[in-house]
Amino acid sequence: MPEKQMLSVVCMAFGDFPHAGKYIDCLLGMLTRHCPQPFRLICFTDRPRAVHPDIEQRDCSAWTEFDEPGMPAFMRKLGLFNPAYVEFDEYVFLDLTLIIRQSLQTLLDFVSARSEDLVLVQDWHHDCCNSSVMRIRPRQMRFIYDAFVARELSLLSFPGDQDFIHAIVAARSEQHRIALLPAGMVISFKHTVRIGRRDPTQTRAVFEAATIVKFHGRPRMHQVFDPVYRLFRIRLRDVMKGRWHRPVSPAELRELQSHWRAAGRS
Repeated sequence: MPEKQMLSVVCMAFGDFPHAGKYIDCLLGMLTRHCPQPFRLICFTDRPRAVHPDIEQRDCSAWTEFDEPGMPAFMRKLGLFNPAYVEFDEYVFLDLTLIIRQSLQTLLDFVSARSEDLVLVQDWHHDCCNSSVMRIRPRQMRFIYDAFVARELSLLSFPGDQDFIHAIVAARSEQHRIALLPAGMVISFKHTVRIGRRDPTQTRAVFEAATIVKFHGRPRMHQVFDPVYRLFRIRLRDVMKGRWHRPVSPAELRELQSHWRAAGRS
């Protein structure tokens, strides 16, 4: 059988997030357990991080085009579409704030079968794409980065990196098309909690179908898995609002936590 090709996986860490090292290490751990082919993990970061030695750190602090006053740090993600910064023909990008809960085989099979140069996620709350999981061919998609540098669209009208990506691709829809991952493959933890508040029996099926669970806003993973935070910041607030049942069961939280472990930990 032919040897499987090395998969390039990219993540980003910027700013003063005190748990960044743990999140990067946990991403390596989840990939080690759930990636079905050889991979390397590259983290673009604005400062050195204390992480597992198998993680390749690359300095993105010199991407000064993203340093304008008032520019949100996450807009630095648009540098991923510059082949001078990310030289791979194609690669998979993963946010740090997510949990891989089962094999990536189905997801990788899907993106490898798509001819589009960008594959990402349909957002759960807005009519646009979501950039938490992407397969990118940067040479073909460089126009996204170039449009940012040229200030082609007002950033005030597109406050997030994914809003900007969506708008630029839509403006060039005749030349460039994107693909979306199948619904339910990447889910939002927050959205699933809202489903569970209406009918907690539905959450199990949503989790079971998901390959990746994305955490956006609050709470983050380290908060959800902290029993003190969960009691005083989540459970008591739900009870005070008359929500007596748990939208996500303790068993489901334990299952998610079992995947969110650093490389080498049992």
